[in-house]
This record gives sequence, C-alpha cells and structure tokens, in this order.
Amino acid sequence: MPSPRPLERVAGAHDAAVLAIARRGEPVSRAELAEALAVTPQAISKILARLMERGLMAEAGTLVLGPGKPTTLYRVVPTSRRAIGLHLTRRRLHGVVVDLTGEIIERREQEIGAPPPIPELIPALAAQARELAAQGPGELLGVGLGMPGPVDWPAGVYRGTSTPDPWRGAPIRALLAAELGLPVLLDHDSRAALVGEAWSQPDLLRNAALLLVEDGLGAALSLEGTTVRGAHFQAGEVGHTVVRMDGAACTCGRRGCAQAEYHAALAAGDEAAAARVLATVVLDLVRTVDVDRVILGGRTVYAQHETSMDAIRTALHEGFAAEPWVHVEVMLSTRGTDLIAVGAACQVLEHEYGLPQALVGPG
Repeated sequence: MPSPRPLERVAGAHDAAVLAIARRGEPVSRAELAEALAVTPQAISKILARLMERGLMAEAGTLVLGPGKPTTLYRVVPTSRRAIGLHLTRRRLHGVVVDLTGEIIERREQEIGAPPPIPELIPALAAQARELAAQGPGELLGVGLGMPGPVDWPAGVYRGTSTPDPWRGAPIRALLAAELGLPVLLDHDSRAALVGEAWSQPDLLRNAALLLVEDGLGAALSLEGTTVRGAHFQAGEVGHTVVRMDGAACTCGRRGCAQAEYHAALAAGDEAAAARVLATVVLDLVRTVDVDRVILGGRTVYAQHETSMDAIRTALHEGFAAEPWVHVEVMLSTRGTDLIAVGAACQVLEHEYGLPQALVGPG
C-alpha cells in the first residue's frame, strides 16, 4: 500500500487569503482582491495564475463598469478538491465527503454498538472512508476524524476520557493513514466543529466560541483568528467545570460538573434547568475569554435549541447589563447533525488551503 501523501499548504499567506475571499461565493475581480489584501494588482495576477494553474480558481465572466476594458471576474472551483470527514462517537460513525467550499457531496451513517477494540475500529473507519472516497469529482486530499475526549493533536493519539477505555492511548491517526494510504488528521470533535463553521465565514468567527452538546459537553475557541488548543491540547473542556457544588456525579470523578448537571436535568425532563446550565457555561466562557460570538451545536441540543438559546441570551443580557459596550451574538450552527463530520473534512481543507495560524500550545 502506498505511503500517505503529506498535506502541503498553498504557497504563501496571500494565496490562501485569495482562496478565503473567493470561497465566500461571489465572483471577485483583481481590483477587489488587491484592495482586500493591500497588495498590487500585479501581485494578484501572479497569485491568480498560480491558483488557476492548480485548478483551484477559474475565470467567471466579465463585468462592464463603464468605458474601457471589461473587468474579469474569478471564482473558486468547488469540484477541484474533495475531503472526507468522519465523526466518531461511542455508538455511531457519521461520515461525509465535501468539496472545496465545504458543501456536502455525499454522507454515510452507521451504528457501531459498543465501542469496538482498535483492531476492529480502524477497518470500520477505513471502510466508510473508502465508500465516501468513491463519491464526487476532484482530487481527494485526505481524511479528517473528529471524536470526543482529549486528543494529542500533533501526535494523532487519542488520550481517552476514562479508564478502562479500549481506544485510550491509540495512535489512531497513524493507524488509519496506514490503512487508507491517505493523509489523516485527528482532532477533538468541538474543534473540528468550529473549523466547519468558520470555513465559509472566517471573518465572522475571528473571536468566537462553539459550544458542542453531544454525549458530552465541550467548547472550541477561536481568538484573533487562531484556534486555541492549550498547553496540553485540552482547551475548552467546559463540561468538567463545576456549576453546582456537591451536585450530580460526573464520569470524571467530581460532582456538579456542567456536563453531569445538564444530562441529569434532561433525564428528569427539565429542559429549562438544562438550558440554565448551558447559559451558565456560556456566560462564564464569555467572561473568561471575551468572545463576541457563540455558536451552539450538537445533536443533543437541537431538539430544545430555542429554550437553550433564549436562556443563553437572557444570561448574557443580565450578566453584562452594566457593560453595554459588550455585545455577544448567539447563533445556532448552520451544519445541523453533519456539523462535526463536515468540520473534520474542513480541517483537511484548512490544513492545505487555509490561512496560516499560530499553533497555541506545544508542537
């Protein structure tokens, strides 16, 4: 089996910036790009030539603005590249293949029952990836995998949530890459979800938090356009912050964690109490890291998202009543139940074609 091709970035920040502008949807001119990037039209011409040579962008007609030569417009070519995204939970595997703009070409979903051991898990992941790889045109760049619990991002190792855990300490990225012969990225599900939201709207999510409510409760942070991972790659573990002293027992061994309290409230049929837990988490998060947007996503929260969003907005309004200059927008994810799988695929796209980021944390 061939060795996985390493992911390679586009040549320079300006090339990535042109793609970031173009993938928003509307055709753009050289003059618009030059103004947005504060470079000369000649520099833009060279960038466009490189991107068009690679098939990433193409001409999209002309625009007549007045006397003189018509203005040529350019657009991204969505079908030029593809990426696969897998979302793994303890019970389910959900996969998608997306185009260069992050739009879904095809999806797959299957129940996996009890968490299988690694020798069974890797072939199952590979089988779904191969099914998706057969769908759609364009060069296939690789596979992204998002899963819950701490992930050693540079090493591609799943750290696990508790002991015993059949996946704990497994080099999942390397094992899956060897099985598929494709590049693989592995990350925490909430960070994958944030990338999926930001891929088509990077400007809007420069300082943002995504609160992911699935089987667990976690958050991902983007500060000044950089995804925050933390010193041990565990930034955003808000599910294990205590919101009630001596409250419900949590899987981490403590009591009163937000995750435990939230699920206890849902189990009791008290959606309002569950929403208040999320509101407390969001208010504390905004107080701590000062974001201006909060995105709510995850399968568990969709059924009662109106109650949750109302509670969060109320908590923010009351919490910052004395600081009217603080404005925080609360949004529901646009990706629905595909959020994490799409995000994992978009991490592959971002790794190769995204704007350069400083890695916050070791590595």
